[in-house]
Amino acid sequence: MKIVNFLSRILCNMVAGTLFSTSALYSATVFFPPEVVEKHLESYSSQEKEDIAQDLAVVKSICFGKGIQTQDHPFYLATAGGPGSRKSTILERFLQSHPEYSSGVYLDPDQRALKFMPHTYYAQSLNALNTASSFDYLTVVKAAYEKWRGASNYITLTLLEEALQNKADVVHGTTLTGAHVPEFLQKLKSEGYRITLILCSGEDSLRKEAIEYRNNEQRFYQSTPEDAVSKGKFFAEKMSSYFAQADTIYLYWSDDLFAEEVLAAVFEKGEMRVELGCALELFSCKYDQDVKALKAEGKNFPVWDELVKIYLSRFHP
Repeated sequence: MKIVNFLSRILCNMVAGTLFSTSALYSATVFFPPEVVEKHLESYSSQEKEDIAQDLAVVKSICFGKGIQTQDHPFYLATAGGPGSRKSTILERFLQSHPEYSSGVYLDPDQRALKFMPHTYYAQSLNALNTASSFDYLTVVKAAYEKWRGASNYITLTLLEEALQNKADVVHGTTLTGAHVPEFLQKLKSEGYRITLILCSGEDSLRKEAIEYRNNEQRFYQSTPEDAVSKGKFFAEKMSSYFAQADTIYLYWSDDLFAEEVLAAVFEKGEMRVELGCALELFSCKYDQDVKALKAEGKNFPVWDELVKIYLSRFHP
């Protein structure tokens, strides 16, 4: 009990604001400033913050295991794509077939944080009384997600910062579509990270179906189907940053919720290798459609052929 109380005091201090000690770290770069990370805690009470601190310890024990190792040439492997583009499934299948990435600290605000938060998400929102209080379980799960999503982001960013500060290998399940992405990728490059991105795409109808299946069958709420479709454009908006910064890019296309995704092409060492031409055509056409829609909103982004040139010109000026 004394050990548990001691850990709780340490973790509560972390929540209070002493998150990032640089004395034993290897990088001087701050990837996510403390004020940005802690902003995710603004809606929580003092007691809830203590509970989140305990969940931070649980998630860290799962994601870090026995510890993290500093690497001379670390990698950052991440997914990118709109909601419902099957990123988690594709990433975990990719890891299974690419053991060279097994050393990575695997972080994800949903699959690797929220699902492992027993003191908050489960104990407080998905307990027996709450789940019995409504005839619609999806309503309960949605409320739980909306309540603790900020906490799961806080936990993930805290652990991601620690891993990056220590120049550890990182596997990151994420949409990678936030406003911070261009600067974040630049920081990774400046710190010597090898960036490998798994870009996941599919028609809007497929992504909508995937969200409906997750909500109604798997009972793990993350967004509404309508939200998933509307947020898909953020993926297209960040595409030029991916091609301008990543060392290796895998393009995956999905057109059936219950069929395995297809590897369309790989960009590696300054070359584009087509794996399946028809899948690449679908991937590129979907991107160009999204760019056209963005142009109607007054936003200009490179078309597909220009994206390819952005990547290739970095290696062949």
